Amino acid sequence: MDFYARFRDEDDASWEKLWLDYAAVPTSRDDLPRFPPAEVQQRLHGTTFERAMSGGLALRHFTLRFVRQGLHTHVVPEMKILDFGCGWGRLVRTFLKDFHTQNIFATDVDREVIELARTLLPQIHFKVNDAHAPLDDPDGSFDIVVANSVFSHLSEPNYAFWIEELTRVLKPGGALVFTTWGQGLLDMAKRVFETGEREFAWQRNIVNGFSSWEDMHARFSAGHFVFAGTGGGKYLPPEDFGIAMVPRPWFEQHAEGLVLRDLLDDPQQFSQAVFFAQKT
Repeated sequence: MDFYARFRDEDDASWEKLWLDYAAVPTSRDDLPRFPPAEVQQRLHGTTFERAMSGGLALRHFTLRFVRQGLHTHVVPEMKILDFGCGWGRLVRTFLKDFHTQNIFATDVDREVIELARTLLPQIHFKVNDAHAPLDDPDGSFDIVVANSVFSHLSEPNYAFWIEELTRVLKPGGALVFTTWGQGLLDMAKRVFETGEREFAWQRNIVNGFSSWEDMHARFSAGHFVFAGTGGGKYLPPEDFGIAMVPRPWFEQHAEGLVLRDLLDDPQQFSQAVFFAQKT
């Protein structure tokens, strides 16, 4: 089944409403892929159903706007897109009306969640990637690579490896869109350190991983890569995974083969900072 053929005529507003309505009542449609259990959604990204899909739809919007306006490139269904760190496939669902289904690829280090994703959406190319090995995709395979809430967790060596690898599989001139922590984490951490109140369970890692808000702020403002290794389950040990912040100057100093075209770091628009880069 090519979902693109079914939904290509939906305008963006209708497409977003369609997903939010479906997420509010997951039994209301049978022409869209099912959702995983709420506890799986909560474990992977701290939100469920409507709120989860709202975040995915926002990143889709920013990604396609960057391709069209930032790179002056038409978005066509023949383009190939990779969702790196895809989880259960929340983000790829939002692109089903934009690209032919066979051109949407997704990968994650978590074998169990990939098996679940394949069950829910078997038409997509879901694959398991190793934590420290190259992807099996040839050089220049994808027009667009998106990584949502992956580089907000990776250690500096892990970050360097995967930025280089995603650049390799991206076509020359292609778009890399990824999120990492920025002002949103600083705002959140300030409240956690001052009040001890936490909206999400994972926020305990802020006080476990950092000595103070002032230290986080000073390191980030000075342009240093900021990382606290907290771990994330059996596939993600503390030396690789935790809480990471990537300042713009640090990225630009280390982004070999990429040019940063834009950066959105406004928690009112998106909780994490969104980097928009192009392969040279």
